[in-house]
Amino acid sequence: MQKQQHYLTELALVSFGGGIGGSLRYLLHFVPGIGPLPVMTMMINWSGTFLLACLGAYLAQRASRLASWQTFIGTGVIGGYTTFSTMVLQYFQLTTIALVWAVSYLLLTIVGGLIFLRFGRWCGRRLGGVQ
Repeated sequence: MQKQQHYLTELALVSFGGGIGGSLRYLLHFVPGIGPLPVMTMMINWSGTFLLACLGAYLAQRASRLASWQTFIGTGVIGGYTTFSTMVLQYFQLTTIALVWAVSYLLLTIVGGLIFLRFGRWCGRRLGGVQ
């Protein structure tokens, strides 16, 4: 029974966090676009990658005391905020317009994500007290 209660609590945290993250992503798509690339989707996914890497590296220093924050912020808020499926759909749409733009978008998204991952982990470790 206690295990079921734990799962229900985590489900509520993920649901609430996902609502916040999804709403934030929705609001950011009202920002005007720049050129033919879906820049806002890239920025959302880059910032989400940075935040998730930072949170993960920070919480790794804090053991399990903050596990519910990982569930709420990581899986919920950031999971609802970032959007892999939109990125893939936009890539496909760009392939029908210009393959060069589509490939550029895909490469920028992935390489930028890896850069933000490294930077996020570095920041999270610094915040957690690891030099």
